[in-house]
Parts: sequence; C-alpha cells; structure tokens
Amino acid sequence: MSEECKIELGPPHLTKFERAVIVGVRALQLSIGAPPLIDISKLPKRDALIIAREELRRGLLPITVKRRTQSGKEVLVPLDCLLKKEKEVFGEVPKLM
Repeated sequence: MSEECKIELGPPHLTKFERAVIVGVRALQLSIGAPPLIDISKLPKRDALIIAREELRRGLLPITVKRRTQSGKEVLVPLDCLLKKEKEVFGEVPKLM
C-alpha cells in the first residue's frame, strides 16, 4: 500500500452497502471452496459469513472498490486505504452485524 491514500470520491470509509457486498461476495467464494485467509480453528462457528466478516475486519482481502458518480466518473479505491481511514476515524474497523 502506498504511504498516502487519497480518496477522491465518496466517504473516506466503507459504506454499509460496500461492506455488505464485499462480505457477501467473499462468503460466496468461501462456500464454493475458496480457502480462508485466516485460521478458522479459533472461530466460534465455521460459517462462511463469519469467516468473511473476520477477513474484512483484519484487512486481508485484496479488493478494490469501484465508486461511480451519476455523471459516469469512476474511481478505484483499494480496500486497505478505506480500512486505514476507518481506523483513523473510528479507532477500529466497525463490525457488520
């Protein structure tokens, strides 16, 4: 990750919709056989959604968020930049549910 994360479009953190899509897509990947990026032996349940949430919370997902304006402008924002900004603002990455 670069030293400076510049977020040109949208809020400087993940929206609840972006968070839900990321967790949902990752849970689907896990449910069809993708290997988890964390040690799941310490999780209370080995549910795909729980694993996906924990991977997101730890910032392990190599994902880029595409944000668009109504005029058609698109900006790609690395997930780790958004999570870094969330930690600066909130002190930690907020949990989903």
